[in-house]
Amino acid sequence: MANSRLIDQVPDHPFPMEMQILILGMPRTGIISLRTALGKIGYRCFHGQMMDEFPELYPLWEEALRAKYYHEGEPFGPREYNKLLGNYNVSSNFPGTLVAEDLIKAYPNAKVILTMRDVDAWLESMKNSVDKAYQWRSFEWLAPWEPEVIGPWWKYHSFQHQLRRRIAPRGERQAFLDHYAGVKSLVPPGRLLHYNIGDGWEPLCRFLDLPKPDCPFPHVNNSEQFVAGRAKRWNRAFFAMTRKVVWPAALFISVCCLAYFIVVDMKAMEGL
Repeated sequence: MANSRLIDQVPDHPFPMEMQILILGMPRTGIISLRTALGKIGYRCFHGQMMDEFPELYPLWEEALRAKYYHEGEPFGPREYNKLLGNYNVSSNFPGTLVAEDLIKAYPNAKVILTMRDVDAWLESMKNSVDKAYQWRSFEWLAPWEPEVIGPWWKYHSFQHQLRRRIAPRGERQAFLDHYAGVKSLVPPGRLLHYNIGDGWEPLCRFLDLPKPDCPFPHVNNSEQFVAGRAKRWNRAFFAMTRKVVWPAALFISVCCLAYFIVVDMKAMEGL
């Protein structure tokens, strides 16, 4: 069918895990530290960064976002999200945060964690990480040379970056405040934790009714690490390009030079 969705071509998950936690705070609010902490106490967490390991997810999540924000195709519901998240019992960060209302409806028994941060500090962090990374316009040319991971990643993230204008028509400060107010209005207080990453294990384990682990709370992924991750992707695309363009060109030039000198040598031998 001409109108068939990509997600409809994905088989239903035979045994999806029960979604237990939705981390719906905005990026750059300590979510990767929280995801790492939850992994230490037995949870299986999905995070958008993991799509590099499963690049087939990029077009599926883009389809979900296009359905929600551009009304292209049927909106995703529990069946579709189980196809995307069935291997996990925690969803964290983008792209899940962008469909927060849908996930809250799809998983009505899941607890919700809103990672908190001062809005001015958040705007500064976004400027020094996400916004800075999108200034690397050479990705536009390099990404197609590495179609396995970097190509799908760049296509998806270019779309997600453009989506920011639709999500934040009154500016990103207001979008941040509106997002947190919207989630708070949808989730009963008993299922919602406003969590500051600096508070460590105590409020988190109390909310989840779990014992506090005997290890330090992890703190990872500052702005420098974010940009370093973008540099790693750039290097991967650049070396893919050199393998496909520079090395064959160098080989061709070498063969031409060798052929030239063979001809020269043969002519020299004829004169002996």
